[in-house]
Amino acid sequence: IPSTSATSSKEFLRWINPKGAVEEFSIMLEKQLDFRREANHLTRFNENFGDDPSVMFPEIIMGFEATSDVLIETFCEGMPFGKFVEQYQHDSDKLAKMCCVGIRTFCRMTFDHNFIHADLHPGNILVCPKEDKFTFLDAGMVTEYTEEDHDVIVKILTSFIRCEGDKAAELMLSDSNRRMLKKSYESSSNVDSGSDNIAVNENAYIKKIARMVDMAHTCDDFFKNLSQYIAFICDAAATHRVMMNQTFVSFGLAVKVQEGVAMSLDPSIKVWNVANPIILRYESQRYIDRLKDNFRERVMNLLREFKAKE
Repeated sequence: IPSTSATSSKEFLRWINPKGAVEEFSIMLEKQLDFRREANHLTRFNENFGDDPSVMFPEIIMGFEATSDVLIETFCEGMPFGKFVEQYQHDSDKLAKMCCVGIRTFCRMTFDHNFIHADLHPGNILVCPKEDKFTFLDAGMVTEYTEEDHDVIVKILTSFIRCEGDKAAELMLSDSNRRMLKKSYESSSNVDSGSDNIAVNENAYIKKIARMVDMAHTCDDFFKNLSQYIAFICDAAATHRVMMNQTFVSFGLAVKVQEGVAMSLDPSIKVWNVANPIILRYESQRYIDRLKDNFRERVMNLLREFKAKE
């Protein structure tokens, strides 16, 4: 946080939106206190990854319905993540393979399902080396975004992965301006009052983010420096008055945890190679869904016009 004055510090905090991040996190924690929610989460995760033999979650035992205080699930055998990394530290092929499984799993949660395990630290991960399989535990904390937020987050994340920093910056600018104007209109009848909440010097902001992304993708230690890049984005947001979306912050924390897991397994992993097929599949499906929605809307409009003429 800038140390020049209390005013500048307050302004910095305003734009990185810590209040929104805390509210987002508190909602997640409150939901985690009810084991019935975790039971529902486990059911969804098992459905989502039923076609993937390399990913496993505990299952709810039939006949023992979960309550708010008690959850009975299957016992899962496996090697603790830290012990697996230590025992197979000289088997780079095994570690690299499991790293790809982990990245693919997180990408599927993010892009395909919009249902993300939000507490995937090493203590919640078991490994079955013989079957090259992960078991993920403690599914009480999950992240699920609105369709609008999910669409924006996916576009921004895709832009970062594809080294399109200018596009990512434009998306964050657009999201900030839209939300700040909406907030201004809701709190005041004066339409012009929202002008103070619009980002300033947008071209400079875009250039900063683009330059950071270029540096990150030419640096061999991308994951090691990820926290610095996040700090850079926050600083640029405060300087140019780009309000950080609280859902981006919670998602960034989840990415940060996964970065540590990936680094433990394979520091040289190329995330793009693993993520790109999933991103392309997601984009194709979104395009098809939009075509279906547009076609359905046109048909409904034609039917309305036809009924109006009767």
